[in-house]
Amino acid sequence: MMKHATVLHKIENNELTAAEGYDLLYPLKKQKIGKRASFVKLKVRVLNEGRGVNNLLRVLFILPIPILFARIILRFSTRFIKSDDVDLKKMVHLIKYSKNTRVSVESDDAIINIEVI
Repeated sequence: MMKHATVLHKIENNELTAAEGYDLLYPLKKQKIGKRASFVKLKVRVLNEGRGVNNLLRVLFILPIPILFARIILRFSTRFIKSDDVDLKKMVHLIKYSKNTRVSVESDDAIINIEVI
């Protein structure tokens, strides 16, 4: 790795382009691949509904969902959900290597906890 002053001097003298200088100063690091996930555990609580709905949701999601089914559901949903904010195809790939990830979503209507194990 070159020193900043040396690279900036070479850019100033047109020996390097700005992009080449950037690559010298900040080389790409290898990214570690996460651990492979096996299951997705969901906990859903709807705030404006009674105990019956929340108990039904608790029973439906009592067992963790195998990651294979979660990926199939996400892949299937890409046909119907078109969003600029979320790339579901990348989500399908990322969920495979997201072990020990927890996501908690709280809104005025519901509380959703997702744990990848």
